[in-house]
Amino acid sequence: MAVALKEDYQRALDEQKKEVRELVMAGLEQIKEGKTKDFNTVCDRLEKKYRDEAILD
Repeated sequence: MAVALKEDYQRALDEQKKEVRELVMAGLEQIKEGKTKDFNTVCDRLEKKYRDEAILD
C-alpha cells in the first residue's frame, strides 16, 4: 500500500513540475513577443498563482 501511495505522490509531483516548466516557458515566450518587458513580472505572476495552491502530503 505504501509503495502505491509513494508512486501516486511521485506521479503528482512530476505532473506539477511539468506544469511549472510549461508556465515558465510560456512566460519566456511572452517576453520574446514583447508582451512582458520584465521577467520578474512573469515570476511574480507564477508565485502568486502557486502560493496558495494546496500542497500534497
